Amino acid sequence: MEGAKRALILAGGGMRLAYQAGVLIALEENSVSFDHVDGTSGGIFNAGMLASGLDGDQIAARWRALDIKKFMSLQPLKKYFKPLNMMGYADANGIRNKIFPGLGIDIHKINVFDRGEVTFNVCNFSNKSIEAIPHHRAKEDHLIAGVSLPIVMPGLQIDGDWYSDAVWIKDANLIEAVQRGATELWLVWAIGNTPTYLPGALNQYVHMIEMSANGGLLEEYARIALINEARTGVSKSMKQQKPVKLFVIKPKFPLPLDPDLFFGKIDARSLINMGYADAKNTLAAMPENGIPMDAAATKMTEPVTRFNLRNEFHGTLNSAQEQFSVSFYSYLVYATAPDDIHHFSSIYIKAFGKEIPCFNHRLKREKSRENSTYESEWHFIHEQEIYSLCAKFNVHTALDLMLGLEFKKIGMAIIKEGKTLMEGTLYQNTQKRLRSRLSYHVRKPDGKGGSLRLNYDMATKLIDYAI
Repeated sequence: MEGAKRALILAGGGMRLAYQAGVLIALEENSVSFDHVDGTSGGIFNAGMLASGLDGDQIAARWRALDIKKFMSLQPLKKYFKPLNMMGYADANGIRNKIFPGLGIDIHKINVFDRGEVTFNVCNFSNKSIEAIPHHRAKEDHLIAGVSLPIVMPGLQIDGDWYSDAVWIKDANLIEAVQRGATELWLVWAIGNTPTYLPGALNQYVHMIEMSANGGLLEEYARIALINEARTGVSKSMKQQKPVKLFVIKPKFPLPLDPDLFFGKIDARSLINMGYADAKNTLAAMPENGIPMDAAATKMTEPVTRFNLRNEFHGTLNSAQEQFSVSFYSYLVYATAPDDIHHFSSIYIKAFGKEIPCFNHRLKREKSRENSTYESEWHFIHEQEIYSLCAKFNVHTALDLMLGLEFKKIGMAIIKEGKTLMEGTLYQNTQKRLRSRLSYHVRKPDGKGGSLRLNYDMATKLIDYAI
């Protein structure tokens, strides 16, 4: 019996799929390699970058540097005077001319990629079917059609047939991977999957995608169950084949929707750090034989009211011999029920030459009359060595937090094997602090923002948070 053949299945999720870059870094760190990569909808961006020869760190760097607003490319003005006749409210020029070059997606490199198989799923609208286009014969138009969501962008005509985003049929093509011989399916899932039906046109458009994507996945599971049943049956030839196993990496809560990314409430860096931390936690607890192929595989925790704060700090940390230029990026999410804080972060140490996401967050808090002191600790990995990052910051009052007067500085130490390598204080100047303050926001369970009063109440609860 041959060894396991692994397939990485990158499902869709819109512009938010910088999240997958963090997952890719974690998989590479854990030496999980793949024989086949399959991308659907937004997953095509990351599959395209892998097929263009980029690794996880390079993909993450591309997402961090990308101007998300370049996704938006409008049709000629006169078309908007006949909105009911439009093929789509935007066109593909932004993706073709700005996003693909910015992300390093190069169709010529994709066509000659020789380190495994890569497939890109598109909907053949003319035949109402899914086509998995292998990388060696993919055209740039296939990749663009594969991310052309109806209403948002027009379909493309390729060799006489019309093509569009595959999400309305399926958002992850597990069967294609199985047909190519995969016995381990590693699914990176970013489409929401919670039980509550939410109000509002945007939420309900997203729900349609969720129903199609998750419903298609259940159909895939059923087909794979029949394949596994046959492989464990009486046929000697089939017994030589391993049963197919499923491994899923997903966020705990549904990811913020694309408008939050577009309007700066969250950024690609924070999504990368979330994906990395989620993947490291999942990999540490992953059952050897995978998880059951059922509706629970992609289920997420029901959203609660949450307070989101993003900050960045810069400066120098000192060792006994030298100074190190350091930047630290923080995305803190306070969720009311369960009463919990999720703190995602990354650090750039100039001497290390790259930005590194952190994982395994732990937090403790001390409260005095003057303020609340939070101490966060993470791990990060550089050149296969594990470091500890300890950060301490004070929060004084909810009013100061709302006015952008908090998070002026943060104490930090980098520790390896119990020895402090460098320590000092990093600062957030007034300009960056006010810009960070604009990103602070409350999200209620229905996806709507909170009133000024609710923001203040959440800030108060954060300061009073007891661990």
